[in-house]
Amino acid sequence: MEFTKSITVAELLQVKRLNLELVCGKRYIHREITLGSVNRPGLALGGHLDNFRTHSVQVFGRGEQAFCQKENKSRLRANVTKMLEEGQVPCVIMSADLDPLPALRKACLSADVPVLKTTMESTAFVTEFSRFLDEKLAPVTHVHGVLVDVNGMGVLIRGESGIGKSECALELIKRGHILVADDVVEIQKSRGRYLLGSCPTMLKHYMEVRGLGILDVPLLFGVGSTLDETKIDMEVVLTFPSDKPLDRLGVEQKTTNILGVEIPSLGLPVTPGRNLAVLIEVASLNQRLKSQGIFSAKEFSQRILDKMKKGAGKPDATR
Repeated sequence: MEFTKSITVAELLQVKRLNLELVCGKRYIHREITLGSVNRPGLALGGHLDNFRTHSVQVFGRGEQAFCQKENKSRLRANVTKMLEEGQVPCVIMSADLDPLPALRKACLSADVPVLKTTMESTAFVTEFSRFLDEKLAPVTHVHGVLVDVNGMGVLIRGESGIGKSECALELIKRGHILVADDVVEIQKSRGRYLLGSCPTMLKHYMEVRGLGILDVPLLFGVGSTLDETKIDMEVVLTFPSDKPLDRLGVEQKTTNILGVEIPSLGLPVTPGRNLAVLIEVASLNQRLKSQGIFSAKEFSQRILDKMKKGAGKPDATR
């Protein structure tokens, strides 16, 4: 299940690292911020609203302030009013400790948009604010599975209920790898187009293993046996044996899509005698080689094809 987070302007005012304070519009600080993008409304102040980001927080810096001071007051108020009426602008933020001009203040209040200001300069503020919004508002989904950091790579172990995901993760922890989440994995898409996995607060540091019940992993294996979050680099799907033919060479690189991000996916049949923990360890190392451009299965397959071509070109000695 995928859902989008939001944050209100009132909650934004509580974020100390942004150095924000309310200038006016206290009645409207319940407005919600749902987009992680920040906008500098340079062209919009001149009345050019094509491609204006109507649902983004609007940041006014020294450049916008200089334009507003030179612009006709009535024209400025009309342009700002039109700009704010285009969508649902959550708030306007003045950077560099600037005070909004009366025309800007009146236009914002008439559109029920609160005005804030920060002591930070525009570039520094937009960078820090964008990072904050990325952390808070990035798309999130929850999947059933186990997330383990194996050899520095985040491995998402999935499969049907009762197939042995937690038992496999338990063996990996015993072998020195690190648990991130068991049963429910919270996945967030970062702005850098990668997936970050973590554990819901209530389940953090706990595992449920059939026959053993609930286990406190740090108490059993030490504080270094758990991790709050990790980048998800690959998926391993545990499957029951079937009559379908398997890719014995591993030439085909399958992927899975989570929140619009493709990650490598590997299927491992669960049969008696197979040490799944060792197989997952090797799979993570092999995937690291693939990410470095070394694809052993394809190189082996190409070597066989080259050998066959050379053999086909030789004359038949029996003739």
